[in-house]
Amino acid sequence: MVVKPDRHSDDKLIVFDVGGVFIELNIERRRAALEAGGLWSSTAQANADLLRLNMQFRLGQIGEDDYLARASEIYGLTAEQVVQAETALLEGVFTGMVDYARTLKSSHRVVCLSNTQAIHWRHIIETMLGADLFDACYLSHEMGMEKPGEEIYLAVQHREHVSPEQIVFIDDTLENIETSRRLGWHSIHHMDAAKTIAAIDEAIADTPPSGTS
Repeated sequence: MVVKPDRHSDDKLIVFDVGGVFIELNIERRRAALEAGGLWSSTAQANADLLRLNMQFRLGQIGEDDYLARASEIYGLTAEQVVQAETALLEGVFTGMVDYARTLKSSHRVVCLSNTQAIHWRHIIETMLGADLFDACYLSHEMGMEKPGEEIYLAVQHREHVSPEQIVFIDDTLENIETSRRLGWHSIHHMDAAKTIAAIDEAIADTPPSGTS
């Protein structure tokens, strides 16, 4: 992975989560589309098996074809219908955050750190955000690890050749923020676009905003 060669020791690395920050998620719409096949029966064992299947796909332990075959069997859908149900999760784009991230790229390295899977990520890149929004993408299904485990944060820090003090991290899940704070990253819990943008601007200016780090 190529890192900008002119980076200085005090340059900020901006690390964004994707779902909930740039992409509006609709979990209920995905669930309804998956269950439309009529075979899903929610029992304790079935839920445990489904959680395991989703985790394996999210961590890249199984490929897309294997996931689609198993999900089709569980829900009574075709593989194409499973893909359509998965993309139903991705309801829209928060354009204000996308536009802001693009402005940041003129003077900072901007990357993403996302718990995701191949179907979701392909749809996000091809139809929603485009392939050029981030300087690098750190994805759970490609790295075999995920937030809030410390390993994926440390991997990003190592690959980007930065110290914790240089990192500004934005995520909408508090558990993920708690890990980044333990590691010394400047961490912003995203709940509102305007407040998040203001907090990032303050962090870049080395003026820690109240209650965000």
